[in-house]
Amino acid sequence: MLRNYIYPVLFAILAIQSFAAADMTVTNTSLGISAYLPDNWIVTQVNDSYVTFTDTTFTYGSQIAIKKFTRNPADYLLPNDWTRAHVIAHLLVAQYSYDPFGAVLYFDSSATCVQDSLWAPELFCEFYTIDTNLGSWDEYMRYVAVGNYGYELYALGDTADMKQNIGMYMAIIRFVHFTRSSATVLTQAPATMRRSFAAARAGQPASDMYDILGKRVPERHRANGIYYRPASASLTIKVK
Repeated sequence: MLRNYIYPVLFAILAIQSFAAADMTVTNTSLGISAYLPDNWIVTQVNDSYVTFTDTTFTYGSQIAIKKFTRNPADYLLPNDWTRAHVIAHLLVAQYSYDPFGAVLYFDSSATCVQDSLWAPELFCEFYTIDTNLGSWDEYMRYVAVGNYGYELYALGDTADMKQNIGMYMAIIRFVHFTRSSATVLTQAPATMRRSFAAARAGQPASDMYDILGKRVPERHRANGIYYRPASASLTIKVK
């Protein structure tokens, strides 16, 4: 029953409101972020575009990580195009991969799901593997694009720890701020301006069409098939 999995996550979201003032503020110039961390949490710089947050007391056993990627405008014309493509890809991997295989327990891509006023869809997924010795794990993920960069913000760990402490992990991630001056706010198109799918023949002229991964397909590369075609610069994809 999917409902049984969703309720604990929703309660965790409400619990974020009681998240206490953090004991430490950290700033990372290479990633262009600042974050609030509770006492006994440390930051590890893996490389210039990757940091992790961990609890040294192991009270919270999962790891939080932030990764930064360069957005190529040739592939993702607008910042939200990058976000949309990576969310769709994550959903496909979680639901249709063979090993590991998983399930999406919670998903929100609404316009109110934001990080620093930037559209930031979030997912909570559970994964399993054919090798039963490895057990299962959960992953809470947010995607957001800031100017010419895209970010993954996520918590990853054992299913029991993630379900018990998801409120803390979500709070730490949601209180991450972007310090880059290139941050811009992009809003989604109103419902009356959205379109879901459009059929196209090879060589047929059409403006901005996207494949299932959210990648813009130039007209010269477009084959017969079904594509996403927004009526404006942004579109919303709903998963039922």
